[in-house]
Amino acid sequence: MNSQRLTLLMALGDAIVFLLIWFGLYHLRDWLADSGIVGVPINPIQSYLVAPLVYLPFWFAVGWYYGLYAHHGRLTSLNQISSIVKVFIIGLAGSLAIAYLFKQWDIGRFILLLTPPLLCLWFYFSRTLFRHWKQKQFRQGVGITRVVVIGVGRTARRAARRITCHPHGGYKFLGFIDHHLRRKITSKMLGHPVLGQVTELSEILQRHEVDEVFLAAPLLSQEQVLTLVAECEHSGVQFKIVGNLFEVISSQVQIDEIDEIPVVHLRNASLPPLQAAMKRALDIFVSLALLGMFAIPMVIIAIIIRLDSRGPALFRQERIGLHGRPFHMFKFRTMMTSSQPYAMAPSDANDPRVTRAGYWLRRFSLDEFPQLLNVLLGEMSMVGPRPEMPFLVEKYSVWETRRLDVKPGITGLWQIVGRKNLPLSLNMEYDFYYIKNQSLLFDIVILIKTIPAVIFGKGAF
Repeated sequence: MNSQRLTLLMALGDAIVFLLIWFGLYHLRDWLADSGIVGVPINPIQSYLVAPLVYLPFWFAVGWYYGLYAHHGRLTSLNQISSIVKVFIIGLAGSLAIAYLFKQWDIGRFILLLTPPLLCLWFYFSRTLFRHWKQKQFRQGVGITRVVVIGVGRTARRAARRITCHPHGGYKFLGFIDHHLRRKITSKMLGHPVLGQVTELSEILQRHEVDEVFLAAPLLSQEQVLTLVAECEHSGVQFKIVGNLFEVISSQVQIDEIDEIPVVHLRNASLPPLQAAMKRALDIFVSLALLGMFAIPMVIIAIIIRLDSRGPALFRQERIGLHGRPFHMFKFRTMMTSSQPYAMAPSDANDPRVTRAGYWLRRFSLDEFPQLLNVLLGEMSMVGPRPEMPFLVEKYSVWETRRLDVKPGITGLWQIVGRKNLPLSLNMEYDFYYIKNQSLLFDIVILIKTIPAVIFGKGAF
């Protein structure tokens, strides 16, 4: 059964159960009033017939957002329970908010407060059945995930044994990939082939039609790990880490388990469609609001720039955006027009290239206001990695190109933790952390924390 049909069946089942709970509670409340157990009668049913047109899509959206319609072959119920708890909290709060917005419906508290827990009980019951059904499918060889393990040491052998000893997990173990580059490759381990070295990773993934890669090589450097992640994502292959080997993770990663071995499933860099649409909506709202608030100050800044030194008020420069596409970024000019456009940026207040007005504009990041136009045009986001110059992007290593998987931002982690006093290598790590853990809430937190960073000129001059 394909993924779309499964999603449709799950959604249809949830809709039917929601309506059964909704109208079942209505009739129960009506019966309690008729029996004299509750003194106040329930309102007529007309409003309760219309309300599901709003409540049902809302519950669908919340469930979809938190992964209740995903079809991952989870090996434990940890993620399932976590998702349902989040759905319950957001669903209950949202249901009360909808009731407040549509006061004319006058939906009773009895139904509003009991529908969320009963619906979430159904979510748990139905998803548990679905998980067991998937495990049965796995045992029959249906929907198997083809995996390889990077590593040939004790950790790798342990992971391979657990994978092969637990077929209900839905994995088919294809073999090992040797991460040692200076020794002769062993042809077999534990009866499974050693498919090659990590330098041949992309070719191995394609040749053996690999679906997932498990990293079980604790001694690899961070840069080597990042490069492997980038190669797997480029090939469309999931990447998991056996044990606690990776520093750039957060609470949003998925934790699975093979017997007693924890594995960390790194999130894909791209946002789901709904979250991407919400991020774009946030970009448009914030940029329009800021342009409206600071329209007059921006005009005054432009006049000051023109009076302070020769040249235009605005500065346009080519930068590299999403998926490596070039665009022209706007800024207020802070340097002399004779300055080389792609020279190293000023690092202190005494740089002779910086104008008098430019000193203050750079000190409080006022020079970046015109980038709000880039946000409205969809070339940039409010939050993201720093927009980079073309000649620097050309020097990127494989893992560094992951910065181009998202739109560059006006602000980001680099802005709130140090800004210009951070070396480029640390900026890269913060950018990579953001890309792997991006979410709407994360963006809002960064935007809020940017305010004091700008006001107090943190890391700027």
